[in-house]
Amino acid sequence: MKILSRLVLLLTVTVLTACEKSNIPVINESHDLLGFWINPVITDTIWQYERSVSFKEDVPGICFKSGNEFVERKNAGWCGTPPVFYANYDGNWNRNEAILNITVGYWGGTVDYEWKIISVDNNKLMIYRVKDTYHYQE
Repeated sequence: MKILSRLVLLLTVTVLTACEKSNIPVINESHDLLGFWINPVITDTIWQYERSVSFKEDVPGICFKSGNEFVERKNAGWCGTPPVFYANYDGNWNRNEAILNITVGYWGGTVDYEWKIISVDNNKLMIYRVKDTYHYQE
């Protein structure tokens, strides 16, 4: 009977520790990032995008392409006062675990982004922008 009790206790502990929620972000393969992400919503320091089949005309967004190509749809000029005109800027990206390093153009030069992926799935991408470094070119 002692052996059976210990076996049940061991099995219970094993099941409970296997079900323990982890603080590690949900990160799938890089191919889950591929595609268009639009309608950024910023809550505190977290940026949330929704998946789309393409960019929308008057909506900012980002696109991760295979071959580490990146496109960002954002303001075409320095003024953010409506009406805002959008343009697509080409760049590149790479990923190391949950960290994305992106270099992309903008109306005044280039910008280097360091983003941390909080989660990504078929419908939603959540990131934390660790650092944005702008390089102005005359």
